[in-house]
Amino acid sequence: MIDAGERGEAIGEGVALGGLETTVGFLLRLAQVAVFKDLLAALKPFDLRVADLSVLLVIEATPGTQQSAIGEALRIQRPNLVTIIDQLQARNLVRRGPVPGDRRAYALSLTPEGEALLRKAKVAHARHGRKVLNALGDFETERMLAALRRIAAL
Repeated sequence: MIDAGERGEAIGEGVALGGLETTVGFLLRLAQVAVFKDLLAALKPFDLRVADLSVLLVIEATPGTQQSAIGEALRIQRPNLVTIIDQLQARNLVRRGPVPGDRRAYALSLTPEGEALLRKAKVAHARHGRKVLNALGDFETERMLAALRRIAAL
């Protein structure tokens, strides 16, 4: 069965969207809001935000990486990333270490506490991911992810 959103009808209580409901950007925004709302709820027990989880996952995958590389990979502006790292460090989840040959840069790694919290948060993140994929139904997941990657590269 096709719902109102798939037929291009108004999304919301009697509010016409003037064609927005047929635009990729608007629908991506609605989907992003829904996905983030669910992910925020999944991460709440761990007192993590989406950006926190993203940073922890990158540090886990590439221990010793520098803040600047994380910022570039996640498209987080330097001042915002410094705040995130400061907060994660204050919670004893990450540590900053020296970078050989560059006294201005820091190599980041997870603390044992960070590893333990991330293990638990990854379970919640995976549950959230399955929920999102289930919402796609029979849609080809890899095809959708490839399309989103192409859009993200614009």
